[in-house]
Amino acid sequence: MKNKFLNDTLPEDKQKPTEKGKIKLLDVVALTEDIPEHNLKRGEVGTVVEILANGEAFEVEFSDDNGQMYKCTSFPASQLRVIHNESMKVNLNNQSENHINEIRTMNCRKLREVCLANAQELVNSAKLLKGKNHAYIKYHLAVLAMEEVGKAGIFLAEFVTATLQKNDTVITNSIDDHVKKLFWAIFSPLIEQERLTKEYFESNKKFARDIHERRKESLYTNPQNPILPQDRMTEEEANSLVRLCEIRIEMEKGVEIYDVLDESKLEDLQWFLGTSDEPEKRQFIFSNFSLDKLADLKDMYAWIKWLRQEFTKADEESLKLLRQELEKGPVEDVEGNKPKWKLKFRIYSESHSIRQKALNVWNSNSDFINMELKSSKNSSELICELTLPKRVHLKTLWNNAQAVSREFVAALNIATMGLFWWHVDKDTARFYERIWDLDLEDDTEVGIDVFPKLNIEWEHQSLTEDDLKYTRHIMGYIHYITRSNLRYRDALENYLTGLALLSKNDIHLRLEPNAFAYFFMALKTLLLASGDWDGVRDLKVTTADQISEFSPVQNLSNYIEWGMQLEKRDNPTKRITLTEVIDMKICCDVYFHLLAERELIRRKDLADSNEE
Repeated sequence: MKNKFLNDTLPEDKQKPTEKGKIKLLDVVALTEDIPEHNLKRGEVGTVVEILANGEAFEVEFSDDNGQMYKCTSFPASQLRVIHNESMKVNLNNQSENHINEIRTMNCRKLREVCLANAQELVNSAKLLKGKNHAYIKYHLAVLAMEEVGKAGIFLAEFVTATLQKNDTVITNSIDDHVKKLFWAIFSPLIEQERLTKEYFESNKKFARDIHERRKESLYTNPQNPILPQDRMTEEEANSLVRLCEIRIEMEKGVEIYDVLDESKLEDLQWFLGTSDEPEKRQFIFSNFSLDKLADLKDMYAWIKWLRQEFTKADEESLKLLRQELEKGPVEDVEGNKPKWKLKFRIYSESHSIRQKALNVWNSNSDFINMELKSSKNSSELICELTLPKRVHLKTLWNNAQAVSREFVAALNIATMGLFWWHVDKDTARFYERIWDLDLEDDTEVGIDVFPKLNIEWEHQSLTEDDLKYTRHIMGYIHYITRSNLRYRDALENYLTGLALLSKNDIHLRLEPNAFAYFFMALKTLLLASGDWDGVRDLKVTTADQISEFSPVQNLSNYIEWGMQLEKRDNPTKRITLTEVIDMKICCDVYFHLLAERELIRRKDLADSNEE
């Protein structure tokens, strides 16, 4: 066995150890001193196979001229020096470039084998977990396994890049980037490295990022939406990712070191990258049916080609059905009232906890909106299913569905005097994760928050059967008045805009004055629409006459004054906070209540007079 040595006649400056941070994975290095305990001599040459202690130390593998490893151990950076191409050509005992590539090939294979073996162990561990309560752990293990597969792809990419460019440079930053590793886990067998620019790489990370975000979502507790991790992940979703992992491990094992994507495959790859960004299509891509096809084909490129053909056929069929639907005429009479469309949407409450029992009572009396609690562990999320009849044409489906859902959400807010809206992520106190004081030895953390926090301290309330019964009454009233009087419609739109601004208000976008102004305009327009205000009389007096007896808001005239100041684009005499916004919303809710009751009494009187 012949060991490889660096020629000791190099100039002194070439024999100095390499600075920390300059040594990279797969670099060829020489020892700067004898290591008696390992029977290694100064100048002996090996290859870096692992980076340790954040770049303070490195595991180096030594092999003979036949490529057989005879020693693998770790060294501090001070005992190593990187050998660059020029010095290798002159000083590594006249080793040929082909022989250097053989060393790199051997080490690349070893790194990939270790990654894939670790991935397989993670998958095996994931498969031992059974039941829904362990699905999120299974998913997490599967994501870790996918990252190991991605690392194997990254090592291959680095090897191919270094070989094609005929240099020693390797790119190792990607192995610390979760999203990049997941990206390579999916695409590494297909990408031609010479065409992979940074811009191209970054622009197609979203698909891998979704997997990473889903992992974080199911692993960590979200203080804004406190749900147990096991309630955020289905067993089917976890099993699907485990299945994908198994397939990718087997496929990666069959990838040869010099596999390079040919130019004819680039178009299909670009199509796949774009298509996988679409949530609906991504659902099919990773369905059991699709993964079974991938397992049968055992070739990712062939699978992508098959997917493209399937989506083309589906698009053609969808276009055909769309044309047929658009060509249909209006459906009237009894047939027009039959169910045709079903739409699902979610709303969240900051003010009320939700119980399924109350929802069941609503559902038993409703044919067009059914509600379901998302989870017993999360009592603030409400899943709503809206059914619309055949008389709603496809051309008007979006507008009709949005109008009905908005009327329902408005009615729910008015009836409960709480806050219900579509989900909005927001930062109510901090824009950062952590702050450290570097002057202190232990890096003491500092907390700086907005005070008061931009959230509303609602009294603990439950959504009751009576709340939902009244919601039905308010929704019927809204539906009636907004179609008989345009001013009522304007008032409702102002109220809904106020709700949207209130829901989106956070430290990045302070919207308290805007939300207050829209609630004020909603109240003012309601007073005009109902005829309780003629637009001339003092608005403060009119408002007090109508709602002061029923409203819990104190100093009502001040609120009206601030609203008028905002309407004139003047700065109000008081800083508008969330407290004032909620109070103005409650004024609107109270007046809506009074108008709905007034309409109910009018209808009863009309019915009584007809009977007489």
